[in-house]
Amino acid sequence: MLQKTTINAILRYIDEHIEKKINIHILVQHSGYSRRYLQLLFCKELGIPIGKYIQRRRITRAALLLQLTRLPITLISERLCYDSQQTFTREFRKHTGYTPLQYRKSEEWTFKNQTGHRDLKISLPVPQITALPQIFFSGISINYTGIIPHKYDNAKKKWDTISSILSKKTKIYVTNTISHGKKTSNEFNIKTIIHTSEEYPCTKNTTYPNIYAHFTYKGKAKDYVCYVNNLYLNVLPFYGLQRRSGYDLEIISTQPNGEYYFEYYLPIYKDSEVAPEIPDS
Repeated sequence: MLQKTTINAILRYIDEHIEKKINIHILVQHSGYSRRYLQLLFCKELGIPIGKYIQRRRITRAALLLQLTRLPITLISERLCYDSQQTFTREFRKHTGYTPLQYRKSEEWTFKNQTGHRDLKISLPVPQITALPQIFFSGISINYTGIIPHKYDNAKKKWDTISSILSKKTKIYVTNTISHGKKTSNEFNIKTIIHTSEEYPCTKNTTYPNIYAHFTYKGKAKDYVCYVNNLYLNVLPFYGLQRRSGYDLEIISTQPNGEYYFEYYLPIYKDSEVAPEIPDS
């Protein structure tokens, strides 16, 4: 337990400094542990050395910035402390199979060799692969801005509205889609439609028949946001799943203890199989 607590503290430190110069020497100074001891702990708990973990966290942050924002590639390279755009391009391609420009233009959102923030006390949920038919829906449209890294406070407008509606209903259906934000920021745009009855001014839309990865979660909205981040950045890479473009679906219901029960449907490609991706040696 003490070892997991130690590693979790270091993982948080890495995440907080991922856009700064960070390496094992800095972690040794920060933690007070020896280089050898830290490497042993990392390999035991995460299965990879510290240096590779930091590389994957940088590549993952870069992939999010490429996929969700309009930040210039040169700026992404500088923010993530690469010594040149050529070095960044080489490292990104080595990990993902794409150049940064190819990744940005690709319709497929791939997560190969990517790693999100890890909490060793939380196990990775297993996706249930399911098919959903075409769904026509209408409801209240909420537009807001997300920021990388995405946190609960970024989506407070959404969750305040959901909380208000669930004070009168026991279950609601929510769909979300994402688009690029402004060119010079790490922001992205989120459109959420909360399905309602016709007495509200409505936005109408539809989802098409697709294959989805289905997950469930019980708890508070703030913890659920962290849970969804974990799905995208840890569960999808672990099982080799690729996200399909389009709306995701959330079914949210209230619990007697005041918490929520969430069902989350994430669109994936049909040929995705639930088989863990074996890490590179």
